[in-house]
Amino acid sequence: MVKAQKKIKRSQASLTGGFIVGMAVAALGMLIAKELGCQQSFVPWTASLVIGTMMGVWVRVADL
Repeated sequence: MVKAQKKIKRSQASLTGGFIVGMAVAALGMLIAKELGCQQSFVPWTASLVIGTMMGVWVRVADL
């Protein structure tokens, strides 16, 4: 007989942690861009949001 595959149980904690880490990284990136004097430019803000999103997804996937 073939054994049934086990399903990965995704917890609410990893989802919440991913959101919190993603928002914190994006906020820190925006603060760093402001301190460096890049507050008028669109690129540092976009980069910080992209990096924050990537880090949030990484925490979510790594916590499974």
